[in-house]
Amino acid sequence: MPTTIINAKPFPALFWLLFCVSLLIFSSGISWKLNSAVNFTYPTWYQVLDIQSHIKTYAPQNKYNKQDFVNTASEQHYSLFSEVVVAINDHGNKLDDISYSTGTGAKKLFTRSEVVHLQDVSILIDKLTWVWLVNLIPLGLLCFAYFKNKVAMPSARLKLQALVISTSFIVLSFVLVGFKKIFYYFHTLVFPDNHQWFFYYQESLMSTFMKAPDLFAAMGLNLLFVAIIIFILMNYLLTKKFKRSL
Repeated sequence: MPTTIINAKPFPALFWLLFCVSLLIFSSGISWKLNSAVNFTYPTWYQVLDIQSHIKTYAPQNKYNKQDFVNTASEQHYSLFSEVVVAINDHGNKLDDISYSTGTGAKKLFTRSEVVHLQDVSILIDKLTWVWLVNLIPLGLLCFAYFKNKVAMPSARLKLQALVISTSFIVLSFVLVGFKKIFYYFHTLVFPDNHQWFFYYQESLMSTFMKAPDLFAAMGLNLLFVAIIIFILMNYLLTKKFKRSL
């Protein structure tokens, strides 16, 4: 007995929209894991953003007796960033233990306020991980619906238009509003009001050796680029499977 395909509008469009949202959440989570594994290509962005010069400018102005950070080498900066990535992906454990060395002894890299902020980041990542896990349920159900031909697949032209429009909307939002404004507004929404999240370069080695918010914009590009690749690849495989099953 042939499988019935749902062709009546607006159901295919609605299912496709839900599928795209679910697949984007899935792709973003995988992108985070992949980027974390390569430290968000920090050494590359370190060179592109000229972070070493940024450190030389602002580390000597540090208010908390950490001016000697200016004497640390780029290799140590790469290692420190890697430690931060590991810690925030491990529920914020050992953030307070991260130290730098100049040959005359070790010093804590972060102040207490910086540690609290990074722990807040870790808590946010933990929450988003749960969102990613729960999202596997609707994603699995929607994939099953497409594999079994329960829902009609939109045309390639319609899918391309949807991808271009949604991507353009995101890019234009950042261009028109500005990454810095969106970045700061996002912080006011997700972090506790009584926890510091804005740090001047002169008071924060975290902001200094990450050249905030420039590096975070670069990390966002990394995440978006990899997520889009995963999204397109999975959509291609699903479409191929769907066409074969007709």
